[in-house]
Amino acid sequence: MSAVEAVFAGLAVLVVAYASVGALMARSPLARLHFLAPVSAIAVPLFAVSAFLYFGVSLGGAAVVVIALVVAFTGPALTTAIGRALAAEQGIDVGESPE
Repeated sequence: MSAVEAVFAGLAVLVVAYASVGALMARSPLARLHFLAPVSAIAVPLFAVSAFLYFGVSLGGAAVVVIALVVAFTGPALTTAIGRALAAEQGIDVGESPE
């Protein structure tokens, strides 16, 4: 593993650690949900860059890029759906379904 790969992986680990500590300290499930954003928006791309640099342009590198893209496009929608379900469970008016 090169120094550049280690830096990207280390930064991703720091982001995940920060988000984990924040989620543990948050009081409500809706507040905990906010700590998923740094993981899906920052840590996953950092891990993907690190892994792509490690694997290079190969099948392994392509798989990493595809997985990172899937997380990037489905993460916000999944987080929104979970947030709406948690809010509805707590009796908060969530309005009409976006469908």
